[in-house]
Formats: sequence, C-alpha cells, structure tokens
Amino acid sequence: MHLTPQALLDEIYPLSAYYQDSWSEGIAQVRLAGLGNRTEEFREPLERELHCPVGSLLSAALQEGRVRTDEQPLADRDLDALIGWTLNRGA
Repeated sequence: MHLTPQALLDEIYPLSAYYQDSWSEGIAQVRLAGLGNRTEEFREPLERELHCPVGSLLSAALQEGRVRTDEQPLADRDLDALIGWTLNRGA
C-alpha cells in the first residue's frame, strides 16, 4: 500500500479536531517521520488542513543538535522514525 497525503489526513484529522476542540488551542507544529524523501509531498496538504508548519522530524532534530553521535548512522540512512522513537523514549 502506498501512503498518500489524503490517507494520512483521513487518519489524523479527527484527532487534531478533537484536540483543538477539547483544549481550545491550535496545533503549533507537525513533525513527520518515516516518509524519507517523500516528506515534501505531504507538507503542503497537511499545512493547508492543519494550519500549522509541517516538516521533517529528522531535519528539525539535526538543526537543533538533538541527534546524538550514536544515532547519526540512522540519520544517514533516513531512518528518522527510529530517531524519533529515541528522542521520545519514556514520554
């Protein structure tokens, strides 16, 4: 199965609407992982629907210096979902 931006929106939009209604606040940002070089394909449709910046978790983590040396091999292989998991351990 090939994930499309619309299919992802169909999955996350109800949750985002619930969050915004329940907490009376918007979503500040969305970070995507596991899409590799397809992140750009998802950016614009998600930004349009969710009204917030959307970007790659890996790019943000690299820019913020949050990727540890032992995680760099994962970054080099575009395994951003695994880096995301390590960044949020215990959350």
